[in-house]
Amino acid sequence: MHKSSAVSRKHLSAALALGSIAVLMVGLQPLLLGELLAQNRLSLEGVGLVAMGEILSLGLGVVLGDLLRSVFSLRLITVVAILAASGLDMVTANTTGDGALALTRALAGLAEGLLLWGTVSLIVQGPAPDRVAGAFMVVQTIGQALVAAVLAYWVLPIQSTSSYGFVFLGALTAASLLLVRWQPIRLANQQAQRTDDARFGWGLNHLLLLGLVFMQLSAIGGLWAYLEPLSKYVGLDAQKAQLLISGTLLMQVLGGCLGIALVRRVSDFSLLAVAALLLGGIALGMYFSADMGVRVFLVLCGAFGLVWLMLTPFQVRIALQLDRSGRIAGLVPGMQLLGCAFGPLMASQWVAGDNAEYVLLVSAVFSLIALTLVGLLRQCPAGERVSFARKVVLVVGASSGMGRMLAVRLAQEGAWVVATARRKQLLNDLQLEITLQGGKCLVSAVDALDEHAAAGLVDEIIELYGRLDVVVLNAGGAPALDMREMKAADVTGYMRSNYDVVVNYLFPALEQMSRQGQGLVVCTNSLAGFLGVTLQGPYSAAKGALRLLIDTCRIEFGGRGIRFLSLYPGFVATAQTANDGMPAPLEISEAAAVEHMLFAMRSQRWDYMFPWPMRWLIRLARILPKAVTLWVLRRELPVLASDGRTSGAAVAFKNTSA
Repeated sequence: MHKSSAVSRKHLSAALALGSIAVLMVGLQPLLLGELLAQNRLSLEGVGLVAMGEILSLGLGVVLGDLLRSVFSLRLITVVAILAASGLDMVTANTTGDGALALTRALAGLAEGLLLWGTVSLIVQGPAPDRVAGAFMVVQTIGQALVAAVLAYWVLPIQSTSSYGFVFLGALTAASLLLVRWQPIRLANQQAQRTDDARFGWGLNHLLLLGLVFMQLSAIGGLWAYLEPLSKYVGLDAQKAQLLISGTLLMQVLGGCLGIALVRRVSDFSLLAVAALLLGGIALGMYFSADMGVRVFLVLCGAFGLVWLMLTPFQVRIALQLDRSGRIAGLVPGMQLLGCAFGPLMASQWVAGDNAEYVLLVSAVFSLIALTLVGLLRQCPAGERVSFARKVVLVVGASSGMGRMLAVRLAQEGAWVVATARRKQLLNDLQLEITLQGGKCLVSAVDALDEHAAAGLVDEIIELYGRLDVVVLNAGGAPALDMREMKAADVTGYMRSNYDVVVNYLFPALEQMSRQGQGLVVCTNSLAGFLGVTLQGPYSAAKGALRLLIDTCRIEFGGRGIRFLSLYPGFVATAQTANDGMPAPLEISEAAAVEHMLFAMRSQRWDYMFPWPMRWLIRLARILPKAVTLWVLRRELPVLASDGRTSGAAVAFKNTSA
């Protein structure tokens, strides 16, 4: 739900620009430290120490800013940070020696951290902080890529005893003083936002997640800091190696956009596991393909950049699932910075002279540790979870099947359940079961095809409870239907029984949730909604239409604080489908299906397909040539009795609700 904020778009625009300048050095380290290395002012072993020192100081600078906020104004802190960072960049341009450079860049990191603190604080206090934070990641990376290109083409080719790269960085930082006037003078008091800290308790899963973030960024940081020496080793000249850095940064932008697109659509743990495998594979690929030419190295660098920025949305998402207060999520960026510092430090211990190959093996080991931590975290019990206690939940299609079991589970959590279906006696049995368990449940036998009756039930709920928090649209289903033997009225009737029954409850619920400014709509769809399935033509058509309808609702109602979740089950063993005679490969039980439903409802997803083998089969069917998919499905089409041939097996997605 939108909240008013004293932070305006002008404030946020200036903050994003200042924050991007603050973290420029993080993305430009391979170029600028490579320049110092080429001028023999920094040793190869010292590259990791200097990189680590600056990134560590950057994190400490953020903490220092939070301590100084009550003493000095935001504008004063920002001006001092800009002048200090710019001055230290100029000092770096004429400094020689590992120790002196490490000290200078550590002090510069403190100033950059103060500048970054101001940006993060404004993002947190502003509207839609999650979206703005994601935009900040992309904006800062684009800025790093553009500055890297300018350095590679026009600045670094200048021959001099001084580092013109750091001179350029210092001048750019000083120019950011012009943006200070668009900042608020002081930050609002955030003391009220910290009241939950006393209730916070550390758990093993919190430590595992932070360790995972640390190790994944250690793997990335160790490789990134030595990317330029590695590129020269495979045959790139100095300017091409510098352009490679810029190209890798652009791949990070694509990776960030890909991460935003995939989050809530794929398993968080699965993606982090795949990312760990990819990062380890990329490092090993670079190590073993050093003699295979430049092209292989360039492809691996592109994949490396793509994976890097794709990780953050999933790391933050898991952190919010483990701790709804956001305290763990707030520590994720800090662990990322520590990892980016620790990786180069450890990698530097394996550098011998001009040979940086072994840093690739160090990166691969970090990725292996990260993969192990993903597995441990996946098995570790979750901490605080989303609860439906005292939530008003309307379950449509609750007399049997998954709808009934879901209603029982929600009532056991303390939800105030309103169950509806056509069969009154089964609803009465459900109410009795929930009541005997100490739960709260009201039932109403309503024909979901009756638009006015459905709207009337929603009105009764509002009159009784004053709100509607969750609506589960679980009605529908169909037996095996051969359209070769059906009339138009038959097709229309079955489609109405799967489409109209949802629409008749959906829009009265949306009207109320729009007034509330919040709500959750759960639509039980089917994997058959993604493609036409044998003997399920009307069912597939209705489910496909619902899939598009919910997607459009996300566009038109998403700004009103309403979340939409589409569930796509495969074969589920219910009482109605037990004796239908149809094969059900990869069938799961009702209990397992309801666990999937609750998991998706708690995890802030948009679409959730289950079980996973069926999910990937459907995805495969959608990317295969149409002729191949149709050939496979036609093999399961029964032969009509009039054809005089033996009928084959029929495959159909089962009715999973009542």
